[in-house]
Amino acid sequence: MLLSNLENFINIKKTYNFKKNKNFSSITSNSKLTDKKTLLIYDKNKKIKKIYVDEAIRNKIPAIVTNKYINNLKIPQFVVPNINLAINSLLKNIYTKAPYKTIAVTGTNGKSSVVWYISKILTLLNYDNISVGTLGHFINGKKINEINLTTPAYEELYKYGSLNKKEKYIYTFEASSHALEQNRLRNYTINVAAITNISNDHLDYHKTFSRYKRSKMKLFNNHLENQGFAVINSKLKNLTNLKINLIKKNVNLKYFGNKYLNLRKTKESVYLTINTNKYKLNNLKLSTNIELENLECAIACCLVLNISQNKIVKVLSKVSNPPGRLEIVEYKKKNSKIVIDYAHTPDALKKILHAYKVKNIKPSLLFGCGGERDKSKRKVMGLIANKYANRIYITDDNPRYENPSEIRKNILNFCPRATEISDRKKAIKLAIKELEMNEILILAGKGHEKFQIIKNKKLKFDDLKVVKQLINDRIR
Repeated sequence: MLLSNLENFINIKKTYNFKKNKNFSSITSNSKLTDKKTLLIYDKNKKIKKIYVDEAIRNKIPAIVTNKYINNLKIPQFVVPNINLAINSLLKNIYTKAPYKTIAVTGTNGKSSVVWYISKILTLLNYDNISVGTLGHFINGKKINEINLTTPAYEELYKYGSLNKKEKYIYTFEASSHALEQNRLRNYTINVAAITNISNDHLDYHKTFSRYKRSKMKLFNNHLENQGFAVINSKLKNLTNLKINLIKKNVNLKYFGNKYLNLRKTKESVYLTINTNKYKLNNLKLSTNIELENLECAIACCLVLNISQNKIVKVLSKVSNPPGRLEIVEYKKKNSKIVIDYAHTPDALKKILHAYKVKNIKPSLLFGCGGERDKSKRKVMGLIANKYANRIYITDDNPRYENPSEIRKNILNFCPRATEISDRKKAIKLAIKELEMNEILILAGKGHEKFQIIKNKKLKFDDLKVVKQLINDRIR
């Protein structure tokens, strides 16, 4: 599309510095995602710093679409009276193919796993699909690129959800509390909204649990279309007001984890119940209560897409965990297991410690807490570790600009029997060295992450790679 075509799609109040016609193929409000084919959207209400505009210009953007003229710039500026109308019009004309159905998944824990499971089921059943979230941007299960935010900005959300194919396709993405509070979804059509669970997290941003919960509920109250589907964990409490609002909107309610849809584990197998139908799932790769609850949510989402029960059941044995979610490394020398997981909230930590308690033998645990994030979690996670773990190793997570020793101290005050080692690699090395026969060690907090954030630096660090390297070194 040419810059000269802009007047056909948006109401332009005034144009500055437009001397050379150039092509563009996308728009963004994130300067880090700009290039010579991408227009920068500048909204005066968001108080974007000049350094980000300068960054976009260095990336050779063809022009800026803005609701306020920016002084001392030589590149074209198209000033519009209504920036949101301009954005919506541009997106609809750039990305003309919309998803057949869109699923948004929210919750404190499990969002990434549910989105991953849904994509796995759809891909195995040959349904074209796109997924977006913490793990990245995927098309039909194939990773396309990383994403900086769990839920990207509106323009990126729209762009990622566009698949230029004639066939119908399904778009599934994670909806974080930050994104919902900041209205990043705007008017994006949501056909299916799902919630995994709600527990304390992000109180550094939301300040109170009630405000955090209210942010999550916005997915259903503000964004789910009338007559859409709400997929809800039956274990959640105090949702009366939500149910009343959804009924008023003629939303269809689908619960999981109750007698109508549940996965139950026995010694010999796992059984799936859907209404009155019962299926024995042989060779299911997922076995812990955490995995089964997330799989229940994914199955419920697929069912409301009118995919038959029998089709879904046939592919469940091929569904595996995403990277960094309950990822197991076998340490054959000691007949033990090392579990790598993203668990970084109190509820997730407690659940994983319970899940890997075998015959009353507690798993050992290595973890830390992120800097410049919800500090109230540190006390609770320290208490949980102290109660439910065997040996405990407190190390650094992503300290960012916060003093890492203070973060560790905040945890150790409530977990005094833990071993403190600041260097994460050295901590992992000691934890593996001290593993006993038939024991389980959990490395929590970072999961799939390939880096460690210290001040403004992203240093390469991958728990899984470190574990495999240490085990191989020890075997030799």
